[in-house]
Order: sequence, then C-alpha cells, then structure tokens
Amino acid sequence: MENSITLTADLDALAKISAFITTAAERCGLDERATWQVQLAVDEAVTNVIQHAYDPDQPGDLTLSWQCCDHRFIVTVRDHGRQFDPSAVPTPDITSPLEERQVGGLGIYLITRLMDEVRFEFSPQGGNLLTMVKYLPQDQPASPDDVLVIPIHDRIDALTAPRLTSMVSEQIGKGARQIVLDLSNVSFLSSSGLRALLLIRKELMTLGGELRLAALQPQVYEVFTITGFTQVFNLHPSVAEARAACAQRH
Repeated sequence: MENSITLTADLDALAKISAFITTAAERCGLDERATWQVQLAVDEAVTNVIQHAYDPDQPGDLTLSWQCCDHRFIVTVRDHGRQFDPSAVPTPDITSPLEERQVGGLGIYLITRLMDEVRFEFSPQGGNLLTMVKYLPQDQPASPDDVLVIPIHDRIDALTAPRLTSMVSEQIGKGARQIVLDLSNVSFLSSSGLRALLLIRKELMTLGGELRLAALQPQVYEVFTITGFTQVFNLHPSVAEARAACAQRH
C-alpha cells in the first residue's frame, strides 16, 4: 500500500483522503475509536489547507503521508501555500453559552486533543508541514479503567456552569477519561447547566472517554426527563452503580 498521496487542495479531495488514512490506520493496528480520531484530525487539517492555504481560484497541492514507527502512527500534511502560524490562532471558547461564542480555532483545538503529538513547521523550501502522532495500543496508558468521581455541591445554573465546565476540563487535561459526577447535593439544574454537561460529555467522547451522572435528586432528574436528555446521558441511581457501569464497559 502506498504511504503517500498528493491531491489538489479542494473539497473534492476529502473523501479520497478519508478513505486513504482510514485504511492506513487500520493497517497499523489502531482500533475503531483511534481510527476515527485520526480520521477527524486529518479532515480538520486538510480542510484548513483547502480553505486557507491557497486562493479559491488557484488551489495548489497537498501531500498526505503516513508511517508506523516505534509504536507510533505518524501522519504528515504538507502544502506550499501561505505560511501558517498556529500561535496566531486564538484558543476557542468552549465554556460560554453557544450564542456568545466567537467562531474559529476549533479545528486546531480538535487536532491537538485528538492526537497524542502535534507539530507545525515551516520553511521557504518545504512549505507548511503538520506532523500528527497517534500512539499505538501498547503505548497508551495502562489504566483506562480508572474512574474519577467528582462531587458537585452547588446549584448548576448560568453562574456556576462555567466553573463546573472549567473544573472538569482541568481534570480531563490531566488525563481523566472516565468521569462520574456525583449530583446528590445538587438541588437545581437550569438549561445553562444542561449545556455545560453537554460540553463536558462532548469533550470526553472526542477523547474516547465518557461521562456518567449519579444520584440525581428528583427535581434534577425531572429536568432531564422534560428535555428528553435521559436518552443522551448515562444516569445512575448511585455513584457505586456508575462506577460499576464504567468497569463493565471496559
């Protein structure tokens, strides 16, 4: 199988690139979840090239390459368009209410969260080079069954929701992937709180983790029932049952 492909940098290339990198990832031994993560990261990377590296009426080429080396799946994307400076891309706002967020930066953010290593380089001769690395299974953390239980002792409303999101995101940044929120002391949950929980759930799912909610008081559970979110979230009567469900999943 060829380990490099060069295509015109236009949106028609996305399907070919997706098939190419998916086959490569599976061949190197990545599981279904890791393959999806690589596929999404590559899609975000090449879409950035297509939309920003060249003028729309003069698309250049991009080259996608891969290799398996030292238990790492290494993917590179090279183009010869405008110089890309990742430091100029603002960190996306993932905590504010949706209607208040500025657009932009999510693609780079996703790439850095989906892949284990990300490097940007530029040279006048070589152009822009993005290197992305996904560790193969034997190099992944040895304790995926660890469960972090976080007790919440407050209302979850427009005031407290950003603090909750920030606190949990900090734990995710430290490596937590199986998180149980103990809501036994939460007596009030608003739509802002629901949005915060959705953001946390999405961030964990993107990284292959999961969020479970435990010990909901009746009035809080009713909010989930009214909104239909009992079908979206993993809800458990107790922390012990939530922890047991995490263990069964693995």
